[in-house]
Amino acid sequence: MFTECTDDQPQIGENQEELKRLKALLAQKEKENDLLREKMQTGQAPYPLTPETINNSSVPNYFGYCTGFTYDEFNKLCRFFRLPDSETIPQTHIPLTYEKLNRQIRHMPLRQQFLLVLMRLRQNFDLKELAFKFQIDMQSVSTLFSSWVDFMYGRLGNVSVWPHRDIITENMPEIYKAEFPTTFAILDCTELKIEKPSSLLVQSQTYSNYNSTNTLKSLIACDPRGSIMFTSTLYTGSISDQELFRQCKIKDLLKDLLQCGYLKIGDGLMVDKGFLIEKDVKELGLELNIPPFAKSNIQMPVPDVEITKKIAKHRVHVERAIAKVKKFKIVSGRIPNSLLGNINQIWFVVCMLSNFQQHIIQA
Repeated sequence: MFTECTDDQPQIGENQEELKRLKALLAQKEKENDLLREKMQTGQAPYPLTPETINNSSVPNYFGYCTGFTYDEFNKLCRFFRLPDSETIPQTHIPLTYEKLNRQIRHMPLRQQFLLVLMRLRQNFDLKELAFKFQIDMQSVSTLFSSWVDFMYGRLGNVSVWPHRDIITENMPEIYKAEFPTTFAILDCTELKIEKPSSLLVQSQTYSNYNSTNTLKSLIACDPRGSIMFTSTLYTGSISDQELFRQCKIKDLLKDLLQCGYLKIGDGLMVDKGFLIEKDVKELGLELNIPPFAKSNIQMPVPDVEITKKIAKHRVHVERAIAKVKKFKIVSGRIPNSLLGNINQIWFVVCMLSNFQQHIIQA
């Protein structure tokens, strides 16, 4: 006896195949959910912001906007700070000590941490915004930033950045070499605006007549190409350029450079008229290139006019070097009191980081 074939049997087979497909899809989704739950439990964000995601952004030059560096320059910086220079390289060690280590920081890759710090330095993103971008809490952002600034300060501070006079000469722009062949440093001071302190004494000490506000002041020395070779710690804004030169230990540095042959007796420094330091420089055995002062009611002689023009043409390099540093917005706006505890470290770090960018003047 044969069973009669009906149209329902093929339909049952199709339903079974569809059921199998749906079960397989459900199992796959369950695995994905398990992975996401695991990442959330370990403090890893499901879709974290990474150097690679920023570099692959459709926004032109977005990596440079966020950090001040190209993606290749970022990887070179990673090598300098002994970090993985590629997302595929595993982390073998942590080169810094955190003020407080929690689960989120422990599971955050070093390249991501470094990216966060550069974004804060460059664009001055606040803690809340960075917490959202990297999907961690604000306390972790604060801990990461302060710990990394200390680490970078120590690493950059151990690097000798004042080259031998022969190296400076070799890389001098030709027009500078023709006019000031033995002048190896250009000096200037710059001021950072700060919030008005609550203390009346500190208000008075930090008040700058030049800027008509409360400031901190630093002395910068750069080479003829605009690379920073020295930056002082920050002093209260009321200090004069002359007094800052005497207090900031650059005289001790210049003495050491003369003793070890990096500079020679008779070599020169270049400054603007505001630097009344000729006596101090002469005591060191160095020469000072400074624009001549015009006498009252007397027209400046032609030779003095020419030397003034020459010095102004080259002295602008230090101003451009300072402007380059202040593109790191954490030091270009009015600095809040909350940052004053480590502002010296931040200032030094951004000054030295600017040397990893393209030179202002090409040889």
